[in-house]
Amino acid sequence: MDRSLKLSEKLFCLAVNPKKGGIFLNASSTLAMTLTASVFVELIKKGLVSVENKVAHLENPSFQNDEIHEFFLQKIRLRGKDRKLRNWISYFNMRNRKIQKLFIRDLVRQNVLRTEEHRILFIPYEKVFLMDRDLVDGIRKQVENTAMGKPDQTDESTILAIMVWRTNLLSQIFPDRTRRKEAISNLKKLPETEISKAMLDAIDIANAAVYAAIS
Repeated sequence: MDRSLKLSEKLFCLAVNPKKGGIFLNASSTLAMTLTASVFVELIKKGLVSVENKVAHLENPSFQNDEIHEFFLQKIRLRGKDRKLRNWISYFNMRNRKIQKLFIRDLVRQNVLRTEEHRILFIPYEKVFLMDRDLVDGIRKQVENTAMGKPDQTDESTILAIMVWRTNLLSQIFPDRTRRKEAISNLKKLPETEISKAMLDAIDIANAAVYAAIS
């Protein structure tokens, strides 16, 4: 079986607590936003969507066998017209639970994750655990190397490291505060591309809107 994962799948795996299972609490409020941004990067690279002046445009409406990509594209098709990327990130953030279920099902199918049924006050729920720890440790090391400025990093590894930072997961990669501060400093210095800037701006605006709504 091909065990290579997409950008968004790698990000989701890093959000799973490797010891206790479940999603890290500090990542839960931002994960849907960064997953959405990561999926949009994948759609752009496949030529299905383009982003210009922070507006997302559907380039290819064809059906996708990838369940996650098809879930996002179906919503974009139904919209029928261009929409600001930040609005899409806000839209999918409201569907956080559905998106998490899609990723869990996808990664369980690939034997990267497994689930167990648990209960809270007699209410059943599925808790997710890592199955392939070696694979996820490799992803974690990739993020560490990128954030510490190691040479020969790809565009995807750079975007992944930035998404990990924006998902509040750097503390899991760098438990030591000094190294974490160095990593953040390095990430801030990384050159921006049009796509990465559009994604990060959209996440910041959508995140600010969420906090304004609950404050």
